[in-house]
Amino acid sequence: MIKKLCLFSTSFAFNRQVVLNYLEKIFSEDTEIFLFTPKKHQEHYSSKRAKIVKTNCNKYTSFFGLRKFCKQNKIDRIMNLGCLPQEGFVMAFASLFTKTDFVGHVLENPIDSFRIRFNKSGIKAFLAGIFLYPFTFFPKKVFICSEDILRLFKRYSFFTRKKISRLPVTVNTDFFSPKTKTRKKINLPLKQKIILFVGRIEYLKGADIIFNLAERNKDWNFILIGKNNTNFLFNKLPNIKIIDSISSEELLDYYNSADLCFLPSRIESFGIVPREAMACGIPTIVSDITALRTIRPAIKVPLDTNKIEEKIKIFFRLSKKEKKSLSANSREWVIKDSGDNTWKQAYIDKILN
Repeated sequence: MIKKLCLFSTSFAFNRQVVLNYLEKIFSEDTEIFLFTPKKHQEHYSSKRAKIVKTNCNKYTSFFGLRKFCKQNKIDRIMNLGCLPQEGFVMAFASLFTKTDFVGHVLENPIDSFRIRFNKSGIKAFLAGIFLYPFTFFPKKVFICSEDILRLFKRYSFFTRKKISRLPVTVNTDFFSPKTKTRKKINLPLKQKIILFVGRIEYLKGADIIFNLAERNKDWNFILIGKNNTNFLFNKLPNIKIIDSISSEELLDYYNSADLCFLPSRIESFGIVPREAMACGIPTIVSDITALRTIRPAIKVPLDTNKIEEKIKIFFRLSKKEKKSLSANSREWVIKDSGDNTWKQAYIDKILN
C-alpha cells in the first residue's frame, strides 16, 4: 500500500482541482498527499489536506525539482493530474533509478489535441503520437478518464493493454442534486427559457455557436459562466448574461435554474460540466465529439448551428412528462457512470496498490 503519494501537475485546471479534492476526501490519514506544481500555479490550487510543495520550479526545471523532492522525502509514487506525454517525461525522469514509481492519469484528450494543434495534418499528428504511446510502457499503470479515449489508447497499445484502465473525474452527486425554487433565489425570470453554459468562453468551447444562436433566437436566454476569451460582443445581445466566476453553491443554483445545459465544444477530455448538470436533473445538449458522445442520456448534436438550433427547438417542444423522464434518466446515469460513491473503492485500489 502506497503511504506517500506525490501528485504532479504542470498547470492548473478545474478538473485537476476536482481530482485533488476527491483524493483528499477518500484516502485515509495513513496516506500522505503532496502536490508538486510550478510556482506560478501554486496559488491557484486549494487544499484541505495535501501539502503543496513550495518550489521555484517552472514546467521545464520541474524535471530536476520533482526528482530531488521525491528522493529527499522518500515518495512511494507520483501521479500526474493532467496529460501525457508532457507530464510523463518529467515523472519518468524523476523516478528513474529510484524507489519511486509513477502512474499516468490522463485527464485531457491528447489524441484530438494533436489533430487540432497540427491543423488536421495526419503526419504531424502521428509524429506527436509517437511521444504519447511510449507512456503506456513506462508507468506502472495508466488511467484514462474518458471511455472512448480509453478505447483509442487500448487500440494502439498492443503490449500494455492490461495496465490501462478507466478512472473518471467523479461527480459529487450528493451535492449536485435537484433543487426547487432556485430562480427566485438568484433573481432569474421565472417563466423564460434559460440555457446554461459553463466553461471558458472561447472558440474551442463553441462560443461562436452560442453567439449565433442568441442572435437568431431572442426568446432564449443564455447564461454563460466563465472567462470571456473571445472578441464577440456578447454584451450587445440582451439575451446573454456573462458571469465571470461563482462559488460551487451558486453554481448549483444556476444548474437547477436552467431548462437546458449546453456544451457545443470542438474538443473535450471528459465533460464534467454536463455530468454536474445532469446530476441536478437538468437535460443536456452536447456536441457529438470524442469524450462527449459517450454521455448516453445527453442529446448529441453535430457542430452545425442550424442543426443545433433545430435540436434545441425540438427539446423545448417536449412535453412535461418527456422532460421529466429525461431528467430522471440523466441523474441516474451520472450516479452509475461517474458518481463519487460509485468510484471510491476503485480509486483507492488502483492508485494506492
